[in-house]
Formats: sequence, structure tokens, C-alpha cells
Amino acid sequence: MLISRNWLSKIQSHRPRVAMTVGVFDGLHLGHRYLIEKVIQRAQSLNLQSLVLTFDPHPIAVLSPKSDPEILTTFEQKAEVLEGWGLDHLGRLEFSQNLSHMSADEFLTEAIWSRVEPHEFIIGPDFRYGRNAEGHLESLKKWAKDKKIHLTVVKLQMGDEVSYSSSRVRGLLKIGLVQAAAASLGRPYRLSGIVIDGSHRGRKLGFPTANLGQVKQLIPGPGVYAVKVKLNDTYHDGMTSIGHNPTFGSPYLTVETFLFDFDQSLYGQRLDLDFIDQMRGMVRFPDPQSLVKQLKTDEERARSILTKLD
Repeated sequence: MLISRNWLSKIQSHRPRVAMTVGVFDGLHLGHRYLIEKVIQRAQSLNLQSLVLTFDPHPIAVLSPKSDPEILTTFEQKAEVLEGWGLDHLGRLEFSQNLSHMSADEFLTEAIWSRVEPHEFIIGPDFRYGRNAEGHLESLKKWAKDKKIHLTVVKLQMGDEVSYSSSRVRGLLKIGLVQAAAASLGRPYRLSGIVIDGSHRGRKLGFPTANLGQVKQLIPGPGVYAVKVKLNDTYHDGMTSIGHNPTFGSPYLTVETFLFDFDQSLYGQRLDLDFIDQMRGMVRFPDPQSLVKQLKTDEERARSILTKLD
């Protein structure tokens, strides 16, 4: 069954009984997965519908735009991942100034109780809600008791003696450690965008690249990466260069992907890049010929890395 997206916007005349959780869930890392799978399991065992209610946009983007965190997953990507986990419904709760000004009681009443009837409410230990995060675990326990809701607080999950967190994943990606990020995510980090027109420099060098634009997520740190490229429903092997093209002195940050054994126009199409490994950092070469030589070495190494995944 395909996941129902933006499900809450479709509810009109009834309040479905659900097992649910609420949060930003940026990245949907393994800590998030542990919690959400508890929701799915309880829903299945009690013949309920499973629901994840997620804030979009990220609350910090509204409350403190200057410190807006670069997101790891778009709403659409969350839906795709959660569908694979077996969730029934994903609800988008638009985070706005109005929502941020709701008291803790108003949030529970208007954002949740007026829409659904939670039979099971499962949260992490650091769950806060309402204006200035005034809602806390004790107030939530009282609300759940009054409404006869079974409340479960799951323990913080750890990986390699470090708790899973979206901020840690961001930090790893910013320095190019995509394998370590994947270990926390439970899957390769995926960057999505639309192919836009570029400088066409790669084609002249024998490595035609797709220049990714309209990217809404965190872009991994500069370097050359082995990637799996999803185009429509087909995967291709490739390599992606992220940086300012130091050999040519470009002032613009670009995300350029060379798809192996592929010769079709990609302009205007969506690409999903799954980052498998960083092969090297960005280097300024003395001339284009030296760059081409290195790119051939990069391609050979990327093919070797990606072949091992098949």
C-alpha cells in the first residue's frame, strides 16, 4: 500500500483512531527509525492506522531564519522513506508563526486532538511542544491520562557510543564523511534536484556532467564522490564533483554528476544522488590535461566501489 501523504488535510468528518508520533524527523536516522517502527508495530497489533505527524518547514527556519539548519530530507523524501518502512500515513503540520505561538495545551488540542484520536502516542525522551517549548513530558503525561491515551517514551538510541542525531549527520556530511553519515541514517545520504544548464566544460573534457540545481538540502562538503544516481525508476552508476572548480577558477559552488555509460539529455529532469563514498577532496590542477587524467582515475575507482554494491 502506498503511504498517504498530507493525510491530515483530507480528514473532514471523522477523527481516525491512530498510533502516532510527532516531530521534525529530519534525516530519518536510525534513532527515528526505532521510534517510528514502534508506532507501526503498535498500530498493527491493535488494528489501528499508523501516523507520523511532521513539521514542515523546519521550526528553526521560522523561529530563527538566520540560523536556519540545512535540511537533510525534504517532505517528499520523508514520504518515500516512510513508505519503505511500512507506515500508513504521513501528516504535514505546517510550522508557522501562528503555530509557534500556541500554548502547549492549544497545540495538543488544535494540532492533534481536533484531527485524530490517538490511542497510542509514542515519543522520544526530549519531546517538547507549544510556545517556547513550554510543553514537557509531565504535562504530556497528564494530557494522555485525561484523554485515556497510552503514552510510551522510548529510550535514546545509540550508535558507536554516540547518540543518533540530525545535527551529527549534518556535521559528518559537511566534511565529506558520507559513509559515516550513512551508518547513522541506515542508508546512503540522498540529494535531490533538477538538472539545469551548466558551463558545458565537462563535455569538452570528455566527461559530460549533469549540473544539479533547485537543491533544497544540505550539500555535502567539497570533493569527488562515488554515487548511485536514480533517474525516474532506474539507477545508474556515476561520480559527483562538489566544489568551485578550482582548476578553472569558478566562483560558484556546483554539484556536477557524470553518469557512466549514459548519453541522453537530462535537462529539466529530477535526479536523486545517493552518496556512497568520498574518493578525494577538491584539487586545483595545473592544466585541463592533468584534470582529465585524474578524472579517468576517479572513474575507475568509482566503478570499482559501486560494483561491490551490486
